[in-house]
Amino acid sequence: MNLSKFQCLKCKQSAWTAYSTLWKCESCGQTYSCVRGVPRLYLEGSLGDRDLKLREYFYNGFLGKYYQYVMPFLSLPARPAKMSWKGWVAHATISASLLLLTAYLSYRFFWIRHVSAIDVGLLALFVLICLFFYKHSYLFFLLLLAIPVKIAVSLNRFKPVTSFPEIHAKLIEGLLARTERLQVLDISTGTCNSLYRHGWMRLNADYTGLDLSETMLLQGLDFMTKQNVPMDFVLGDALQLPFESETFDVVLNYGALNGYTDSKQALEEMARVAKKGGLVLVLDEQLHDSASFIEKLYFKTVLSSHNVIHRCPVEWMPDNLEQVKVHQVYQFYYLCTALRKC
Repeated sequence: MNLSKFQCLKCKQSAWTAYSTLWKCESCGQTYSCVRGVPRLYLEGSLGDRDLKLREYFYNGFLGKYYQYVMPFLSLPARPAKMSWKGWVAHATISASLLLLTAYLSYRFFWIRHVSAIDVGLLALFVLICLFFYKHSYLFFLLLLAIPVKIAVSLNRFKPVTSFPEIHAKLIEGLLARTERLQVLDISTGTCNSLYRHGWMRLNADYTGLDLSETMLLQGLDFMTKQNVPMDFVLGDALQLPFESETFDVVLNYGALNGYTDSKQALEEMARVAKKGGLVLVLDEQLHDSASFIEKLYFKTVLSSHNVIHRCPVEWMPDNLEQVKVHQVYQFYYLCTALRKC
């Protein structure tokens, strides 16, 4: 690991002594603990309220632990059927089970009015399920809306001007022409799924992944280790990136910008750590212009329910970014690219 790219959040210097259990800044003496050798380069007291809530409620909780299953499930209505048939089987199974349980309990308690110990146990299970959906209401709305949204999406066949794969292919082809070894940063990297799948592994590059959630980041660490991809990992805050300025040729952020406490500051940090001429890329939720009522409801209650903003914040792009382009690549997602000014 190249320690020179990391910056102490307290003194803004880069002079480290690194151990598997902690990192120490030799300039100011600030120490940062580690988990499985990954440093926690953030200051807990400076984290935004929204970022803390998302870390604890979402990413260190149910969604984070089962992220590889839950996230594809949330986008079920927008995904091609051949890619999501397992999700539809799960949707049908869960929905049918809940309907049968509700019907059975209604029959036993309101019609028969004579219940057994098994009925009481099933009632307790039903209450627990209700509490779970109260806490994770986006999953409840998904069960209700998935089929109507799938019908609406099928009727309104959205076609992007430039597709998601086409944009990535063009960007990566340009980077492949570079002769020097590139530095790639993936912010809110999570499981590293997006970084790994969208062509970035073709580059002659060193990869760095940052996330605030230990649950998510350690999944990414395990995944990249399994794929035999050398990668540096750090637990950090997207609003206070623990990196020296102008360090990375490519700065990526897939599916996180809209949920930060301060998305404007996060963009400024992305631009700060990008090299001059470097690429900044963001993907997140944004509804297409011709969306139907049911698509809007699904977007509000499911896909974008945890967000602070619900579209690409073009007006917040830092002045040191240029050639800002926003592409509506899917019904519910945008892809934004920009270059750091030289």
